[in-house]
Amino acid sequence: MNASFDAPKPEINVFYAKNSVPKDIVTEVTLGIEEEGIPFVVLEKENKNARELAYKAAEASHIGVGIGISDEVVLHYIKLKGDTPLFAISSQSNEENLRAIGSNAGRLMKRMPFRDVE
Repeated sequence: MNASFDAPKPEINVFYAKNSVPKDIVTEVTLGIEEEGIPFVVLEKENKNARELAYKAAEASHIGVGIGISDEVVLHYIKLKGDTPLFAISSQSNEENLRAIGSNAGRLMKRMPFRDVE
């Protein structure tokens, strides 16, 4: 008998705070992920704490990489402690920095050097 199953798809999870994040911020972050060619999932959540959202997103990701967006944009990796994300910037940062966070999430997965974030 042949057993068949679908392996979990590797993806970066992007969780953002419901009713408080402009769509263009989410778009800029996800464009950065797309630039690296990595699949991602975007979900709206009730939680308003970007650091908690990022850690929960990393926990739910099959590769352990998550981004949380509210007043901050936070990139987290599951092997780090919950209160020590890789990157955290204001959600009011310029487009280049927002994209860099997304790109860095993809680069983390691909084990490439990070882009600078100011």
